[in-house]
Amino acid sequence: MVTGIIIVAIFLTIAVLMMLKKIPAVLALPIMAVAIGIAAGLPLLGEEGILTYVISDGALKLSGTYVAILFSCWLSQILYRTGVTDTIIKKAAELGGDKPFVISVALCGVSVFLFTVLYGTGAAAMVGAVVLPIMLSVGVPPVVACNAFLASLSAGYSLNPANIAAITSITGVEAADINLCAVILCAVGCIFTVVYLAWSFKKNGIKFAFAAPIENCGNDAKTERPVQVKGFRGFLACMTPVIVVAVMLIFKLAAITVFIIGIVWAIVFTFRGKWSKFSNIIVQSCYEGFKEGAPTAALMFGIGMILNAMTTPTTQEVIRPFMVAITPTTAIGLVIFVCLLCPLGLYRGPFNLMGLGAGLAASMLAVNVLPVAALSAVFYAAFRWPTQSCPTSTQVVWSSNFVGYDPVTTTNPMQLPNWIVTAVTVVILTAIYF
Repeated sequence: MVTGIIIVAIFLTIAVLMMLKKIPAVLALPIMAVAIGIAAGLPLLGEEGILTYVISDGALKLSGTYVAILFSCWLSQILYRTGVTDTIIKKAAELGGDKPFVISVALCGVSVFLFTVLYGTGAAAMVGAVVLPIMLSVGVPPVVACNAFLASLSAGYSLNPANIAAITSITGVEAADINLCAVILCAVGCIFTVVYLAWSFKKNGIKFAFAAPIENCGNDAKTERPVQVKGFRGFLACMTPVIVVAVMLIFKLAAITVFIIGIVWAIVFTFRGKWSKFSNIIVQSCYEGFKEGAPTAALMFGIGMILNAMTTPTTQEVIRPFMVAITPTTAIGLVIFVCLLCPLGLYRGPFNLMGLGAGLAASMLAVNVLPVAALSAVFYAAFRWPTQSCPTSTQVVWSSNFVGYDPVTTTNPMQLPNWIVTAVTVVILTAIYF
C-alpha cells in the first residue's frame, strides 16, 4: 500500500509540475515512467527492465498510433496543397449567403467534416486561416468565432481514425466497440457547437467590429492559397473525408490503412498538370505532414513508456491495493468518479489520454472490475474537453492568437459548459456500455 501511495504521489507531483508549466509534457512523461519503475522496484534490465521494457519497448508500444497520426497529417497537407480544403470551406460560405448565423453554422459544419480526417496544429491553422476571417468579416465576435471553430474541430476529432487508434492502443478496446462512442461524441459536439452559436448570436447580436485589428487576421489569411478544385473530379476529391470515415466504420480497417486509402483517393482525383510537378507536391506534403505530426508522435513515446511502467506485474502488484480503493465498481460510481474529476483532463492532467490519463486508465483497467469498453468510452468522452478548451493545446493557442486573445481568455467562458456536456456524455455512454 505504501509503495502504491508513493507511485501515486509521483504521478500527482509531475502532473502539478506540468500544469504549472514547469516541465513540458514531452519530458514529463518519460521521467514519470522511469520514476514509477524505480518506485515499483523494477530492475534495470530484463523482461520488466526500466531500460529494456519501459523505455525501449515503451517507445514502440504505440507505434501503430503515431504512424497513423503521421499519415493523417500527410493527408491533411495533400488536401490543403491541392485546394480541396479551401474549396470545401468557401463553398460552405457561399451557401450561407448574407446570413451570418447560417454562414457560421455552415463553416463549423465543414470544419467538423474536415477534421474527421485532418489532424494536428498545421491542419487547424490551414482550416482556421480561412474559416475565422470569414466568420469575423460577417460580424461574429472574435472569442465566439474562436470557440465555435474549436468546438467543431473537437467534434470532428471524435470520429478521426487517428484518435480512435489512440484510444484502442492505450486501453486495448476493440475499434468496433468504440465506434458508436465516437459517433455519439461527434453528434454531441455538433449540437454543442450549434447551441453555442445560437446562444452567442442571441446574446451579442452581430458586431461589425473586431477586438483584434482586421489586418492581424488578414496577414495570415492573405498568404497565397492553392487553386480550388473544380468539376466532377473536384467533387470526388472533396468527398475524401466521407470515404475515409465510411471505410473505417464499414470495413473496420486499421487507421493506417484507412489513411492510405484516403491519400490514394485524394491523389487520383486532384492530379493535374505534369506528373513530375504533382509528385513533388505529394513528397512535400509528406515532409510537411510528418513535421506537423512530430510533436504528437513525441508524446506517444512517453505515453507508451508510462503504459509499460504501469502495467508490469510488479507495478500492478504494489499499486493494486490503492487502485482497488479508488476505482469505482458500479455504473453510478463510474459516472460520479469521472464527472467530478474530468476537469483534470486540462493541462494534460490525469484524465487526458494524450497525457497522464494513459497511466490512470491502464491502472484502473488492471483492477479488472470495470468493462473495458465502458472505461474507454468515458475516458474518450473526457478527452473531448481538453481538445477543445485546454489553454495548453496547440490548436487552442493558435486559434486564440489568430483572433487577438490569449488562450486563457478565450477558453474561460467555455469551461463550465464543457464540464456540463462532458458529464452528460459520460452518463449516456455509461448507460450504453456498462
